[in-house]
Amino acid sequence: MMKRLASGAIVLSLLGGNALAQDAAQTIADARAALGDVRSITYSGSAKYVSFQQCAANATAMICHGMHDPMRPIMGYVRVIDLEAPSSRHTGSTVNVGGGGSTTVTPGTFFQQVTPEQANVSQPWGGSLEFYITPWGFLRGAAENDATVSRQRMDGVDYTVLSWSPEVLAPSGASYVVNGYVNDDNLVERVETWLGENIMGDMHIVASYTDWRDFGGFTAPTQIVQTRGGWPFFEVAVTSATANPPDLASLAPAPADGPGGFGGGQQQALEVMTEELGEGLYRLTTGPGSYDSLIIEFEDHIMMLEAGQSQARALAYIEETKRLIPDKPIRYIMNTHAHADHTGGIPALVAEGATIITHANNREFFERALNTPRTLLDDTLSRNPRPAWVDPVEDFKVYTDGNRTVVMYHIWPTPHSNGLLVAHIPRERIIYQGDFSLPQPGQPGNDHIRALVPALEKLGLSDFDRYINTHRSAEPQTRDDLWRAVGR
Repeated sequence: MMKRLASGAIVLSLLGGNALAQDAAQTIADARAALGDVRSITYSGSAKYVSFQQCAANATAMICHGMHDPMRPIMGYVRVIDLEAPSSRHTGSTVNVGGGGSTTVTPGTFFQQVTPEQANVSQPWGGSLEFYITPWGFLRGAAENDATVSRQRMDGVDYTVLSWSPEVLAPSGASYVVNGYVNDDNLVERVETWLGENIMGDMHIVASYTDWRDFGGFTAPTQIVQTRGGWPFFEVAVTSATANPPDLASLAPAPADGPGGFGGGQQQALEVMTEELGEGLYRLTTGPGSYDSLIIEFEDHIMMLEAGQSQARALAYIEETKRLIPDKPIRYIMNTHAHADHTGGIPALVAEGATIITHANNREFFERALNTPRTLLDDTLSRNPRPAWVDPVEDFKVYTDGNRTVVMYHIWPTPHSNGLLVAHIPRERIIYQGDFSLPQPGQPGNDHIRALVPALEKLGLSDFDRYINTHRSAEPQTRDDLWRAVGR
C-alpha cells in the first residue's frame, strides 16, 4: 500500500511539474503575442542616464546635487533590439562637461551594446543583462532557459511572474535569477535581476515598462525607467517605435572611434611604498597612477584617509599599515566623496571593522549599499561579513585623542560632488583631498580648483604647507602651488 501511495505521489509530482512548464510556455507565448511577435524592434525618443555612483553635471546643470542627481540627457536617442542575433545597441548625442570639475561644455556620444557573443547566457551576466532585462530579450531568455511561473501581488496588482537563470554562475557559485512581471494584459511591466557589485553587494537591477501603446500592429512601452540598487540609472521617453525594421543593420551605429565602454588593462602587481610625514603619519602609494592613502596613528587606533581605489590596493595598504603600526586596529576609513573610483577599497576596510567617515550627504548611499547581502560575490567582505557603520560629517568634525588631531571639512559648492571632504592635519600642516587635482605648470586651474580655494579661505584653512591628493602627483605639492593655480 505504501509503495502504491509513493508511486502515486511521484506521478502527481511529475504531472504538477509538467503543468507548471506548460503554464510557463503559455505565459511566454501570450506575452510574445501581446508584444506583436516581433523579430526585432527599434524605438526612439529622449533619454537620460548616469554613470553609477556619479552625478552627470552637464550643460544645463553644472552642480551635482546628490548621487545620480542630475542625470545626463541623451538627444536623438535610438535603440535597436535584434532577437534573432541576438543583440542590442543604443545611441544618441550628449552635451557634457569636462573631467575633474571643469564646466567647459563638450559634445559627446552615448553608445552601448550587447553583442551576440555577450548575449550568450554562459558569458558574464554583467555583459548580457541589458539585453535580457528588456521585455523582448527577457521572453527569449525565458523560452530558452526553463522558466518557471508563479503568481505574485505587488503594489496592489496581481502578476504572473516568470523566473529563469542564465547558465553562467556568480563568482560565489550562486545562480543569477531574472524575474519578469506579466500583467493581465500579457504585457511585461517589470524585469528584475541581481548582479554582484563591489559596493552595492547583490545589486538589485529593476527595469519598469509602462504606458504601453499600439504602434501599428505591435505594442511598445512609452516610459522606461531603470534603477540600480534603488538609485536612478537610466530613463527613456519613447515617441516612436517600429517592428522588424528593414534597415535594422544601419540603425544606431557605433561611433567612428569605436564603441568605448568600461574596463581596463590587466591588474598589475602592487608594490606599496611609504613616505613618513611625521610621527605615526605615513603616505602610502604604489607609484605612477596610484591612489594614495594616508595612515594616522592615534593612541589606541589607526585612521586611514581613503581606501586606495580598488580592493587590491586596499588590501595591500592594510597589510602595510599593520607592518608600520602593529597591534592597533584601523578604526576609521575616511572617504573624500562617494564616486566609484574612491570607494572600491572600502569593503576591505569594513571587513577590518573600520567605520566610514564621510559627508552626511553620502551616508544613505553607504549604509544601504554596504549592508546589502553579498551572496553573489567572493571577496573580503562576503567572506568576513560585518555591518557597515558611517560616522557622518556635516560642516566639520574634529577627531583627536588629545595628542593627534585630524579635522574633516565639507567643501561646497563644487561642480564635482555635494559630499566632498578634505582632511586637515594641523601638526604637520597638511591638507589631504580627493579630486582637486592641480593643473600642469602654466595651465589655469579648472572650475573645481577655483571652487576649492575660496572654500578653504572661508574656513580659515590657509595655514598649511603640503597639499596631498589621493590621485598621486608626480612631485610633492604645496599650498603655494594651489594658490598659483587660481592666480593668487
